[in-house]
Amino acid sequence: MVRRFDRIRIYKDERLLEVDALFDTGSSESYLAERVAEKVGYERYEEPLKVPLAVESYDAEIIGYSTCFLEIAGYRLPTIKALGVIKGLRVDAIVGIDIIEPYEITLEKDRITYKRSPPGPYLF
Repeated sequence: MVRRFDRIRIYKDERLLEVDALFDTGSSESYLAERVAEKVGYERYEEPLKVPLAVESYDAEIIGYSTCFLEIAGYRLPTIKALGVIKGLRVDAIVGIDIIEPYEITLEKDRITYKRSPPGPYLF
């Protein structure tokens, strides 16, 4: 599991927000903190979804989702992404393997790069 912090930009409608993101290959999905999602806008679930964490007796609450474009390492990704919104998330955003793998993002010691620049759309 590799973890790295960097700044990303979030674009939604006419809003732009730059935040600190944790790039985490141990996370299968990508998420925004509730406080960030409130600034860019999000859809709230009727009932929160509980997701068990690696620590015994702890769950995360996914309270909704936000669809937005992301700019990572100077490139705006070509497709819109749906990010879960987590209540009480300590970091502004988590970029998970759902974004890291298809765009071939490389997490180096001192920077984040792509195997292909600029990153393009993908099909699986």
